[in-house]
Amino acid sequence: MPETSLRNSLSEQLYLFLELGRWIPVSAIVGIMAGSASALLLASLAFVTRIRENHVWLILLLAPAGWLVGLLYKEFGSTVEGGNNLILEEIHDPTSTIPIRMTPLVLLGTIVTHFFGGSAGREGTAIQMGASLADQLARPFRMTPHDRRILLMAGISAGFGSVFGTPLAGAIFGLEVLAIGKLSYEAITPCILSAFIGDIVTHAWGIHHAVYQVMDVPKMSVRGVAYSILAGVAFGIIGMTFAKLTHLVSHTARKFIANPTLRPVAGGLIVTVAVFGIGTSRTLKYIGLGLPTISAAFMVKLPFYDFAAKILFTAVTLGTGFKGGEVTPLFYIGSTLGNALSHVLPLPSSLLAGMGFVAVFAGAANTPIASTLMAVELFGAEAGAYAAIACVISYLFSGHAGIYQAQRVGRSKNLKNVAEEGLSIGSVATLRIAPEENLLDNLNIYGFFGGMQMEHLGVLRMYFSASEMRRPDSWWKRIAPQALGAFLLKQAKDHGIEQALLHRVIGGYLKGQELAMDTGEIPPARLPQCLELVGDKEDLESFVKHNRDHLAKVRVVFLYGREAEIEAAIERQELEEALEMERDESFNAKPRAEG
Repeated sequence: MPETSLRNSLSEQLYLFLELGRWIPVSAIVGIMAGSASALLLASLAFVTRIRENHVWLILLLAPAGWLVGLLYKEFGSTVEGGNNLILEEIHDPTSTIPIRMTPLVLLGTIVTHFFGGSAGREGTAIQMGASLADQLARPFRMTPHDRRILLMAGISAGFGSVFGTPLAGAIFGLEVLAIGKLSYEAITPCILSAFIGDIVTHAWGIHHAVYQVMDVPKMSVRGVAYSILAGVAFGIIGMTFAKLTHLVSHTARKFIANPTLRPVAGGLIVTVAVFGIGTSRTLKYIGLGLPTISAAFMVKLPFYDFAAKILFTAVTLGTGFKGGEVTPLFYIGSTLGNALSHVLPLPSSLLAGMGFVAVFAGAANTPIASTLMAVELFGAEAGAYAAIACVISYLFSGHAGIYQAQRVGRSKNLKNVAEEGLSIGSVATLRIAPEENLLDNLNIYGFFGGMQMEHLGVLRMYFSASEMRRPDSWWKRIAPQALGAFLLKQAKDHGIEQALLHRVIGGYLKGQELAMDTGEIPPARLPQCLELVGDKEDLESFVKHNRDHLAKVRVVFLYGREAEIEAAIERQELEEALEMERDESFNAKPRAEG
């Protein structure tokens, strides 16, 4: 091996070793904190559930308890009310540390919800506690925004894995839940370590998880695949229905009840009236976690409508502001729906219950891989094969909907909705019901919305390969090279440039290079990138002067005045053509470009 190649290889391994050494203690701390928090949560929920089951009259106090939860968050938790969505938004766009008070508030709110008979889960609480506790390490460990994203993902994985006793599913859930159709492998090591350590710590506290057993798993066949697909369609539609109904209840409550402390009161009244109005002998199984009913779904035939009743009770509880999670109710909905499907699909009821247990969750959370791993961990590999088919189909048929509004569309599930890529699920729902508006009419001659004064600004564009690295100025930078695009973005921010965009390029070539196209998951190393800066001419010139050593291999184009106006006109024409193509149904029906 040439000496230079050997030196580079050793440098890479040294850097990886140092990175692993840095993340092992951090992951261990995250796992210990999240595992301990989950143990406290599970023990508390088991305790209050026993009391409520022995004193059914406590459900009559659900409405006053809702007022207490609303008051707590109004007075002390306005900055953390976003819950899981706040955590996802911080991962997408790190801005400020999540307040530590999220942990006690969501823990207390969840305990109150279950003590007085609300229908909710526990994963949301575990995720919020794990992520908020983990985020407190960012400052003492002096983490960059990039590292903080990884830290929060590890907190999610540790919380999820420890609360359900499924560390593999928890690890992948932390990677998969951020964006539909994309995984963030940059955090895979901390997520794996944190999830397993969290699970170990939860067990060390003496906490035991419920065991669900699939009694009969037939040998896989063509018919088995076909029936699994049909079941997956039903699971996906129900997962989507649950997510949309919960968001609808939340939106309706906010629209008609301005006071946030009164929304849980209204939800509590509805649940209380339903429980006692229909009869406690029939409705008590629909409140709380519902673990006995989930277990029964694997062993005996249940009423076919149980899943629908649980959807309604949970949507009202969570939609009006009570605290908890959606996943355990989704396990209930999925297992009872699978049990009901056994009347029409010739598969064992326990197998269909197990498939529904994970597949409805896969559709509602858009996490088919984590859900499949959960099936393998809980039910074994043979049942996991059927569950995998159901999870994937459920994921497809739930569409661009889900229980986490801040989750983004990384890769569209179908070609018709490619334009929604990059948007959050909440934004997708808003845009689909909003009337179309031609925003191009509001752009001025410089390509910005009317009323914005842009005449004094210039545009600086830099073109370079995606593999281009910043020029190292120390031995550490040689061991840990930094991508030029990310470095220049940071420099632009430090120089006070008003706007900076690192464009995603689909294809192109630089001077003296061959044409490169981004047709796969991993872009070619020579794929061009374009960094565009918009700001005062003097600031742009200062930026170029300060970074001249790093721009030696970069093509720089400077536009201002009349040149910027002409360029904006060209871009407007291209945008109009792109929008026209997007409206063309025949164009949308064509497959993506092939490599």
